[in-house]
Amino acid sequence: MASKRNPSFEILRVVAMFLIVVWHFLIHGIGNKPLGIADNAPALFNLCSIELIGCLSKISTNCYILISGYFLIASAAKWRKIPKTWMPIFFYSVVICIAFMLFSGRHIGWERLGEAALPLFFDKYWFATRYVALVALAPFLSIVAHNISRNQYLTLLAILFALNFNILLGQHLSGNNSMLWFIFLFYVGGYIRLHFKATGKNNFGKYYFLSAIVLAIFFQAKRIMLYSLHDAPFMIDYHDNNGIEFVTALCLFLWAARWKSPDTRFVRSMARIAPFTFGVYLLHDNEFIRPLLWQSIHAKDFYDSWLFLPLLAASTATIFLCCIAIDAMRDRLFRLLRINGHIDAIADKLNRRFSKE
Repeated sequence: MASKRNPSFEILRVVAMFLIVVWHFLIHGIGNKPLGIADNAPALFNLCSIELIGCLSKISTNCYILISGYFLIASAAKWRKIPKTWMPIFFYSVVICIAFMLFSGRHIGWERLGEAALPLFFDKYWFATRYVALVALAPFLSIVAHNISRNQYLTLLAILFALNFNILLGQHLSGNNSMLWFIFLFYVGGYIRLHFKATGKNNFGKYYFLSAIVLAIFFQAKRIMLYSLHDAPFMIDYHDNNGIEFVTALCLFLWAARWKSPDTRFVRSMARIAPFTFGVYLLHDNEFIRPLLWQSIHAKDFYDSWLFLPLLAASTATIFLCCIAIDAMRDRLFRLLRINGHIDAIADKLNRRFSKE
């Protein structure tokens, strides 16, 4: 396997994280309570637009894990990846907590700082907690994938699908954000890397948009059946990760897997910022920043305005770019302090010790 990543996956990482910011605009900036809409054209247009944007953006978490499975399934065990993933989580959790203790004017007790110092144990970031766990399990999951036949792999995926998918056993045995669901996505990404050989024209990008449009129409019809047209809520959070949105996410991922990106300045720029996308999540979805951020935008004041979509586009793009810039500075600080170098040195010593045994 080539060690150099396909730039299309780096672009997908950037797109997926931007879509996470968009999704958070919808669920945190608007919310999922049935507030109802005004009887005017802008509000009705915004209602339909939000439904489509929700279907397009909710797939982002699934895409992120599919990418991880695609690459980790074929790589040797890299234990240093665990502390390298954990360090930014710890850094942002502690630094942001201290900043709010000093400058927010709010009473934040020392116990909150203690919790911030243990972000995974206290599940400060649900996605990060499960992602680090997946990275730790990845070498062992990969052993299974490489020691079973293609048909056995498909059987494993079918079993995991039944255990995870909402309309089957997922409501009882798995969950929207469960570790078992992440393992299923990991194996799907791994299967595409090891066994999936698609030929012909790459239409998966079209399927992504088409499936999102079909889902939006279906959900909108369901909503109107449950409510009258002008009492319909702006968001109902039925876009579960382990639901039908999985198909939409898979279409976008397969498009990236088959797309041969051109060597352009735009592609190179996207590839350069891709390593900082995880920091976007750690910054904007921090427990202290999240309420302050979305309350300051006042998205609900634009429900019945034609300015709603421009506000969504401008605010999410600004949040994304600012977080990228901040994480680039964090990365530079880590390089100056040689934090990753120290982690590599410790990991090499441990690997040599265990290899001797």
